[in-house]
Amino acid sequence: MKRGSRLLASFIVFLPWIVSQPARADHENAQTILGQWQRFQARLHVLKPTKVRPALALSKNQEAVTRIAGAAKSFADDTMSAIVIENGDLLFEGYANGTDRESKLSAYSMTKSLTALAVGEAFCAGKIKSLSDPASMYSPQLAGTAYGSASVRNLLSYTSGAQDPGGDGYAGIHDRSDFRAMAEHKLSLVDLMKKYGEARFEPGKKFIYNGLDSEALSLVVRGATGMPLPKWFEATVWQKAGAEFEAGWFLDRDGDGVAEMLFFATTRDFARIGLYVLDRLTAKSNDACMNEFMKDAATPHVQKGYWEAAPRFGLGLHVGADGNTWVFGHGGQRIGINATTGRVVATNGSRQWRGYDSQVQSLLAY
Repeated sequence: MKRGSRLLASFIVFLPWIVSQPARADHENAQTILGQWQRFQARLHVLKPTKVRPALALSKNQEAVTRIAGAAKSFADDTMSAIVIENGDLLFEGYANGTDRESKLSAYSMTKSLTALAVGEAFCAGKIKSLSDPASMYSPQLAGTAYGSASVRNLLSYTSGAQDPGGDGYAGIHDRSDFRAMAEHKLSLVDLMKKYGEARFEPGKKFIYNGLDSEALSLVVRGATGMPLPKWFEATVWQKAGAEFEAGWFLDRDGDGVAEMLFFATTRDFARIGLYVLDRLTAKSNDACMNEFMKDAATPHVQKGYWEAAPRFGLGLHVGADGNTWVFGHGGQRIGINATTGRVVATNGSRQWRGYDSQVQSLLAY
């Protein structure tokens, strides 16, 4: 069997897990997660490390380091990785279950929030004229669908008005067989949005965790910037965050970045993205537009109707019950940003979200 066929076979075997719904199935184990980079590498856009990056030095506040060490290590040992940063310095960095600082791990649904950051950069670069513009203005392929009629802001807030093809408005992914076909390059993202593009609700009124809202944003970014989402993200967010290692973003058969999942990076670089968000939430970056966009993105615009730990949603960012800004993935993938204390937490794991959030939120507030 040729290498490409072996990779595809592995991909197909893995897909029943990766498209499983969080309320109904166990998560992948650590060994499976660690093998994903190799499985998917042939279809990834690889993002390169940046030439300039901020140091992640151990904090000189020994009292703070000591105070958090026990709880952070206990947490990290029960998952795959955890990093805690305060005022730009490391309070804790730990790895377990076969991972280390160079392990490239899946973002799962954190990818949705990364997509939103790329949209913000396109808006602030003048590529997107207004967040109130209909998505079809930038991607004519979306014309005639709920996604095309929705504004960019509607898509960012997951209020396009389209019904989640997954059926329950929660999973964040669509029909499993169709998602598998897209991953096998038998269908494109455009095919999926046309198939499931019927409007069910008035745009802007109802939150539905439908991953196709993010996929529509992938096409918006490409139409607005002339670059596929992963390349635009690499040229903007990735560079400004000062990424330390390679990362990868899965491409559909048309070369569009899959915007709801299938982004892979190290925990250190997820933490750097958290610092990127923090700098803009606290207006410490020199980009006034992105500072304002980030504040808007972290403001609760809609109630989800579920998930006690993060009951509200902004523009691609979750608003926690603790009042902090969060980026969430199904299996313990988290970036937490506390704009008041200057603390950032980044974790990755192989555990479902149940029981996880109270622990990781405590690290952000410890």
